Amino acid sequence: MKAAWIYFYMACLAVLFFSCKSTKYVPEGDKLYTGADVHFQSNEDKRYLKRLSALLEKDLKPKPNKNILGVPLKLYIYNFIGTPKKEKGMRYKLRRKLGEEPVLYSRVNADLMDEVLASDLYNKGFFDPKVMHKAVFDEKKKKVKLVYMVETARSYRIKTYDMHLPEKEMNGIIAADSAESLIEVGKRYNLEKLKAERTRIDKLLKNSGYYYFNPDYFSFEADTTGSDATVQLKLKLKPGVPEKAFKRFKMKEVYVFIDSISSRQNDMDLSDTTHIDSVTVSVGHDLRASAVSRYVYLKNEEYYSREKQQLSVNRLMGMDLFKYVDAKIDEADSNKLNAFFYLSPLKKKSLSAEFDLATKSNNFSGPGVVLSFLNRNVFKGAEHLTINLHGSAETQLNGEFKGLYTYEIGPQVKLAIPHFLLPFPVRASSYYTPQTIFTADYDFTRRVNYFDLTSLRFGFGYTWKETKAKSHELMPLNINFFRVRHVSDYFSTFLNSDPGLQRKYQDQLIAGVTYSYTYNEQVFADKKNQFYLNATGDIAGNTLSLFNSITGQPRNDKGTRTALGIAYSQYVKFGLDLRNTTKLTRKTQLAAHMVVGVGVPYGNSEALPFLKSYFSGGASSVRAFPVNSLGPGSYHLPDSLRNNYFFQQGGDIKLEWSIEYRFPIVSVLKGAFFTDIGNTWLYPTDHTIPNAQFKFSNMINELAAGVGFGLRADLSFFIIRLDLATPVRKPWLPEGQRYVLGDIYLGKREWRRDNLILNIAIGYPF
Repeated sequence: MKAAWIYFYMACLAVLFFSCKSTKYVPEGDKLYTGADVHFQSNEDKRYLKRLSALLEKDLKPKPNKNILGVPLKLYIYNFIGTPKKEKGMRYKLRRKLGEEPVLYSRVNADLMDEVLASDLYNKGFFDPKVMHKAVFDEKKKKVKLVYMVETARSYRIKTYDMHLPEKEMNGIIAADSAESLIEVGKRYNLEKLKAERTRIDKLLKNSGYYYFNPDYFSFEADTTGSDATVQLKLKLKPGVPEKAFKRFKMKEVYVFIDSISSRQNDMDLSDTTHIDSVTVSVGHDLRASAVSRYVYLKNEEYYSREKQQLSVNRLMGMDLFKYVDAKIDEADSNKLNAFFYLSPLKKKSLSAEFDLATKSNNFSGPGVVLSFLNRNVFKGAEHLTINLHGSAETQLNGEFKGLYTYEIGPQVKLAIPHFLLPFPVRASSYYTPQTIFTADYDFTRRVNYFDLTSLRFGFGYTWKETKAKSHELMPLNINFFRVRHVSDYFSTFLNSDPGLQRKYQDQLIAGVTYSYTYNEQVFADKKNQFYLNATGDIAGNTLSLFNSITGQPRNDKGTRTALGIAYSQYVKFGLDLRNTTKLTRKTQLAAHMVVGVGVPYGNSEALPFLKSYFSGGASSVRAFPVNSLGPGSYHLPDSLRNNYFFQQGGDIKLEWSIEYRFPIVSVLKGAFFTDIGNTWLYPTDHTIPNAQFKFSNMINELAAGVGFGLRADLSFFIIRLDLATPVRKPWLPEGQRYVLGDIYLGKREWRRDNLILNIAIGYPF
């Protein structure tokens, strides 16, 4: 049985690739179209031509059969399954879902593509292009490839750029913003840049009171006379522009209503309104008028601004108090506008419950529940009060630690205020509503026969979004009391024999500042290559250390400084979470993940506290190893404890890499092949655990690695994931014996128990 699965898969692949030809279902007289190349004859810069080639190839139609690592796998599957007798049944569905019919040369209109490429080149400033094509036939294999030969000739560049608008005030506004122009003298003519410039100027005018202006009123005149391959551009207005387009409107009145039939403009009830900050507000007695007027940026006697209108709508929606915000603009008179904002409220209070059943790779399983109460308007200012009560329990149903269990329970209170609480005003810099956050939570964990752990945390800070993809979280106050009580004699034995573990489980006070920055391109669903970055910083103990130094407070009997009678932690941490997802085809993806974490204990601390340590191994980490079991370094717990969830060493430094190839199988069922690499280490000043310290020269040699296959049921509202993984490299083994893939022995029960790890989880690992 040893390594039998490798031969099995190799045999399956051989049958698939060699038993059918890619042209098996190409009709007689036709050929398989394998794609096209673009060859240039041009004096342009080679790097520019490379980008231009990519642009032209995007417009070529049709696309050839999709290749995965140079192999038209879906076409092979289509041919391998063969033609079903009926257009129904499993065979028909598999062929449609997994396969792809051959792209035939008869479907290609190469003459039309010549014209399309020539048009693309013209729009990029090549006004005299020549495009021809030739077909390269492989008669023996019934395949054909096209080559498009492009002569670009000279690229025309912008010599001058002028505006000729009849309205002086409009001219002045545009001229004052000329530094932001997208059209640069000396650059290549580019039609897309011209369109973008027209949109930019329209936005500028809309934000300066020209409510009725439209970008279609603009036209560009391009003069290419002369022999120097240059363009003289003029921005002009088309004939017949309506007179209203030249009027600059100011705001007269701005109204905000809780939406109802009686509040609409034709039947307004202004008897119960508040006039605040140039805004007339009628929102009833359950909501303070100032909470709403704060986010209405259109003011009377100011020029109308489309940007301020949209900013008002987005900020009001960002309060998470309304189902929708409808904005309507009407003429008040010949040069004034009225604005009406209609707010449809959400339900003020709600209760919810979440239940889950966790099954971990260390054979511990158990239920969990979160009960949640939300009040969206607790102090009549759209303040969100959330009270959660969570509880969970887990035990090992069978195995070495059957009967041991742990349970956890605790409340959390969070107050979110929909603006910055600061002693100074902050100008609105994005469409997104910022928040001031207050949090308090208590957590009690009992690990039966080991210890009780209590954690009390208080936090204060701010969250805000800079753009759709960029967000920030700053917590200038983050205090955590961490205590361990009722330590059993059994667990005390291990603490006393391991000073590093003992320091992690001692009572500690953690007080510091945290900051997190997130850049997430996954919000752009159509983007082919999506990048994600989360950078975090955490600094603790410096203020307490300074206070102790000033007051001269003595150290305790262990030589540690304290605050409120508890030793406080002092460290600095920095972490990076990087993800990249590339859409290979419409339904397949290549996803990569990298985690870098570095924690440096100093001053009053010799090790990071347990709550701040890094761990590796488990369903969202290196999946070929039990949860939190890796490291630090090449250190490994004794065999009797290696699957024990309660002995978690953790580390100060963490490195992980993962890569997944994700593909559909059938219907909601999807699959993935993955590789994970990683480990944790102790900071070099900690020498309490042998072979656990980080050394750059030895880092690669101490990485753990695993491979596996996953099944995912994508049910839209959540994803059930099963990942089966096996180790490739075990860093704790003697050097020269750490690669273990060759030791596969599926027929041996002991090997399966120690080397096949099944992870069951909700959601993707990254």
